[in-house]
Order: sequence, then structure tokens, then C-alpha cells
Amino acid sequence: MNSKRIAAFVATVVIALGVVVATMPFLLSSIRLGLDLKGGFEILYVAEPLEGQGEVTHDALVRTAQSLERRANQTGVEEPDIVVEGKNRIRVRIAGVTDEAKVREILKKPVQLTFRSAEGCKDAGDYCKIELLGTDFKEGAAKVVYDQLNRPVVEIEVKDKAKFADVTRRLVGKPLAIYLNDELLSAPVVQQELTDGRAQITGSYTYEEAKQLADTINLGALPLKLTEKYTQSVGATLGQRSLEQTLTAGVVGSILILVFMLAVYRLPGIVAAVSLIVYTWALLGLFVLMNATMTLPGIAAFVLGMGMAVDANIITYERIREEIRSGKSLLSSLKAGSRQSLRTILDANLTTVLAAAVLYYVGGAGAIKGFSLTLILSIAVSMLSNVLFSRFLLYLLIRSNLWKKPEHFGVRASEITDLKAADSEKRKSEARRLVRFDFVRHRNRFFAGSLAITALGVATLAVFGFNYGVDFKAGTSLDVVVGKPVDKAKAVQLLETAIGERLKAQPTIGGVNGERVSARFDRVLSSEEINRVKDAFAKEYGTNVAVEENTVDPVIARELGRNAMIAVAIASVGIMLYVAVRFEWRFALAAIVALLHDAFIVISVFSLFRLEVNLPFVAAVLTIIGYSINDTIVIFDRIRENLRFAKLRSFDDLANLVNRSVWQTMARSINTVLTVLFASVMLLILGSESIRLFSLAMTVGLVAGAYSSVCIASSIWILLKKGSIGRSPAAKPETP
Repeated sequence: MNSKRIAAFVATVVIALGVVVATMPFLLSSIRLGLDLKGGFEILYVAEPLEGQGEVTHDALVRTAQSLERRANQTGVEEPDIVVEGKNRIRVRIAGVTDEAKVREILKKPVQLTFRSAEGCKDAGDYCKIELLGTDFKEGAAKVVYDQLNRPVVEIEVKDKAKFADVTRRLVGKPLAIYLNDELLSAPVVQQELTDGRAQITGSYTYEEAKQLADTINLGALPLKLTEKYTQSVGATLGQRSLEQTLTAGVVGSILILVFMLAVYRLPGIVAAVSLIVYTWALLGLFVLMNATMTLPGIAAFVLGMGMAVDANIITYERIREEIRSGKSLLSSLKAGSRQSLRTILDANLTTVLAAAVLYYVGGAGAIKGFSLTLILSIAVSMLSNVLFSRFLLYLLIRSNLWKKPEHFGVRASEITDLKAADSEKRKSEARRLVRFDFVRHRNRFFAGSLAITALGVATLAVFGFNYGVDFKAGTSLDVVVGKPVDKAKAVQLLETAIGERLKAQPTIGGVNGERVSARFDRVLSSEEINRVKDAFAKEYGTNVAVEENTVDPVIARELGRNAMIAVAIASVGIMLYVAVRFEWRFALAAIVALLHDAFIVISVFSLFRLEVNLPFVAAVLTIIGYSINDTIVIFDRIRENLRFAKLRSFDDLANLVNRSVWQTMARSINTVLTVLFASVMLLILGSESIRLFSLAMTVGLVAGAYSSVCIASSIWILLKKGSIGRSPAAKPETP
């Protein structure tokens, strides 16, 4: 026994867990919650000139965004997220709003710049007479210059010189106050009559202050009209409930994963449990360090990421157990298993990162970006915690010589092959016993089953089509949650009274106790109509009413639909090219067929049962495309490895090689899917209703992916490969 190794292991674990316990409360309190967890709204505005003239420039958009941020800050909200997108769009995300209607009303008002005097005002110090409007100034003419004393001043120019001359003549020696809406920015004194239409605003300005005033005047010279094209709104109560439900699902899913790893892998399972705890801490720390926003789909990605994080451990541990069964020592098995599994882990994770990156850049909505960002970060962190850290701990345990029995690694003594055995036939018979079922022989049955499912899916799509949500169909969706069960007839009455028309689609009643009303409208409801809906339910069921709103303009709906198809296409082509480069074109073609097979099964299920197709559904499909190929890559990597030592004289030789490769990786394929399924199913059962359909799509896709990896992908590859048997140079003789 090596006491130093044991002491190093114990010290490492104690220090790591001690740091986690000591800092976790701070990390949890520092996480920036998104609007779907904290309550708030996200709006995509399209900007156009207020008076229909002029051009929307990037500078005008930036100045308008800055004005929106100032107005949002004045309402008392924390950290508004306001960004310019494209040529004429501004996206606003504000969390923690107490009076959403008031804030939205303030934001949508056009910017009004006025120059006012005190003439005719009753109160001293009041500027009530509007002398000039922002539109009286030339667009973009305001700029910062320096006077003779090298002080920053603001130079302006008006369109009507005569009007400006009249104003300045009357106000010589008097202040001409500058207002943005009702906010006083400055009150410079008119020094003289100005007849050339130009003036300089002087004062004790810093350059930044002068630049801000010039930008404000330019903003007022071309005020922009902002039209809401996409809106997501979540009440604070509903956000808190979603947070609690999803965290519960995450905790239960994590416990199931830990118990599974301990039960199956014994000693390495303990290492995996410690690594998973460190992984969770590191990912939270990275979120705090980046000041990233945690959204509801982001938590879902976090929970799913826990299942994916242990995949690297499973792939490594299964390879180590395989080396132990071959008769190698524990240390030799650790070194060989770690070396052989690293390439597979990298290939499998990079394909998921590729799909998540495509989703991040094409997804659009903040919640979807939050999901994809969390998924990317979780994979990056898991590569460090569950590969480097986990292997380091396992190395310390094995070198301690305290645990020498194969049973500590989940390997029975009867499973171990004697490397010194001279009877090669015995080893070959053991290899043959590994193949418990001939997948290649029954490939036509698998193909027939998949074709039948595909035909059913095509028929379903032809008859039913998709039940598109407002993300792709346009309109408004409302989810109203009250504190008691809701009668459907009463809900219909309240909705129809509030919007003043009959409902074209009946609302659905959901929630744990039937307290959630979900209604879909094929037109965009105004903010006044939505407020009337909330007031109607509050009057009927009490004040504890929370509303979640999703409104999408037809233009944005078409754009989201187009982006969804582009994202799926880019991810599929990217993965196919990656597999082609890392393996060969036959592997790539077989992998992409299996991926499309998985995606189509999910699509068919949603079409058959009339489940809503929205942006989270697209996120689920892309995640399935990126993740379900992991098992396929594990199998293909083993086929490629076995090909190096195989001499293929006939199709039977190739079939035996494929069958053996599938069975050699069967435990890996099943266990990696199971860990993610634990997380996905818990999100489906215990998670927020807002992500329930996403979780269902993930669950169906994971099962379909496991089936296609084992039964479809390798069988397609063998059909593509069989024509080349005998044409390649002879390799080394096959060894079992």
C-alpha cells in the first residue's frame, strides 16, 4: 500500500469539496437570472423614421438604444440588456420588472427632443414654451469640436435659419433649455442672435458629456418609431415557479446519475461523483465570471450537461474495464484505456459543440442563446473536470495499491482472459461469445422498421402537418397561471370578453392542479388586450395571477422558420464533413442518415400527436443531431480500430468485425444514453411546463439515437463498405 498516494487522493478530494462547499452559496447568489426565471420581458423592435423620411443609420440605432437604456434605468430596473441587431433592429431584455406595462409604455414612446424657453411660464425655473423640435435640426450635424481654449463644445446646425434667428434674437441673455422627453439635459444661455443657422453649446463639459449631448441632438433630429415584432414576457411569480420546478428536476436527475455511476462502476464511480460535483461548481463559476445570464432553457442545458459530462467517464471506464478483461494490470489498463478513449471523447464532444454553436448564432431569441451557450460551456468544462481531474484521481487510487481487485472496477474474475494462455482457440471462442446478437444479419429487419416509421411520419405530415407555435406561425400565445383550478368554460368566457371576439382555437388547461390556461391567437394582441386578459383573470380568481406572453410578428415568424431550416442544414452538413475528415466518407454518409432518421422520428411524433413546434423544439432537434451521433462515433471508432488488425476476405469477415465492434461498445452506448435520459426524463416529469415539450423531444430523440447508432448506422456503413472488400492492401492478420 502506498500511503502517500492515498494521502494525496484524500487531500485533493477534501480540498476540492471544501472549496465547492465554501464558495457555492456565493456562486448561487451571484448568478444572473434571465427574464423567464426572474420575471420580465424581451422585445425585438424594428425601427423606422418617425415621419417616414430619412434613413435608419447604424449611429441612429445606437443612439436610440442608448436612449432606451437611460429610460429603462430611470424606471428602477436592474441591468437592462439592450443591443442593436442588423440594420434596423433593437433587442431589449429586462428582468425583474414589477410593473411591466408601465415600462413597456415608456420604452415604445418615440424620442422627443425639444428646446424650451421660460417665456409665459408661471413658475420660476420652469421651461414650458417649446421653441424648437429635434426635427428642426439637420440630421447628424451635431458634433463635438474644441474652442480656442481647447474645451469641448457641441456644434449644431438647424434647417430653418430664419426661425433660428428669431428664437435667438428673442432669447439673448436668457437660457434655452434642452429636453429629451421630459428630462432636462442642459440649459445654455443664448449669447447673441445667430443668423447663419449654426451655434455652439458651451459649458463645463467633459468630452464624454459633450459627445452624449451631441448624440442626443442627432437622435432628436431623426427620431425613430419602434414597432414590437417579437415579445416574450413572463410574470415574476411564474418565473419563480419555473425556477423551483426545474431545479428540483435537476437535483433528482443528478442524484440518479450519481447512484448509477456508483452502482455500475464501483470505485471509478466514486471518482466520477467527485468530478461531477467539481464540474457543477466550475460551470457555475464560469457563468459568474462571464456575467452570463441563466435562462430556463439554460438550466435545462445545465441539467442535460450533467448527463453528458459523465459520458467521458463512461467511455474511459468502459475502455479500462475492457483492458482489465483482456488480462492487463490495473495500471496498464488505466494507461491504455485513457489513451484509447481520448480520441473518441474529443470526436463525440466536438460534434455536439458544432450543433450548439450553430444554434447560438442562428437561434435569435435570448433563451435559445442561453441554452446553446450553457451547452457549449458545459462540454468545455466537462473535458477538463471529467477527463483530466477524474483521471488524475483514478491514477492516485490505482497507484496506492489499496484496491487491487478487478471487482472494485466492476469486472468479475471470470471475465478476465489469461494473456499467457497458448490456446488461441479459447480466446477466439470468448470473442465469439461476446456477440450475443447478430445485428448485421438482421439489418433488413431494422431497415424495414425504420422505413415503416418513416412512411408513417411522411403520412402523418401529409395529413396533419405541423402544429406550429407562434414562433413560426405568428400571433400571440398566452399562458395564464392562477392560484386555483380553472374551469375551461369560464376561461373561454374571460378570454373572449377581454379581447372582444370569439376564440378560433380552444384554450387548454394544464398545470399540476389545472391552474394554467394556455391560449393561442393567430393575430398579434395589443398590450392593452393582454392587460385586459390579466385583469379579467385577476378579478375572477384573485390577484395572484401570472402571465407568460409570446408575440411574434409575421415577418419575424418567417425569418425564424427560415433560420431554423438553415440551422439544421448547417449542423448536418458540418457534422458530415467533420466525420468524413476524421473517419472517411462512408462513415460520414452512414452517420448523417442515422442523424436524419433520429430527427425525423421526433418530428413524426410531434406531428402525429399535434404537439406544438416552436423554437425550443428546434433547439431539441439540433441538440439531438449533435449528441445522438456520440454513440455512432464510439462504434465507428471501434470499427476503425478493429480494421487495422483485420484481413477481410469476405463479407462474413466484415460482418463479424462490425458485430464484434458493436458489442464491444454496447455498454458504452447504453450507459451514455441512460445518464442523459435520467436528466431528460426528470425535466419531462418534474420540470417547468414551459420546457416540457423540449424535454419530450429530447427524450424521444435520445431513444431514437441509441437505436439508430446500434442498429442502423453500422449496417448502412457495411453496405457501403462491402464493395471494397479485397481491393485494399492486405493488413495484419485478425486478432480477437
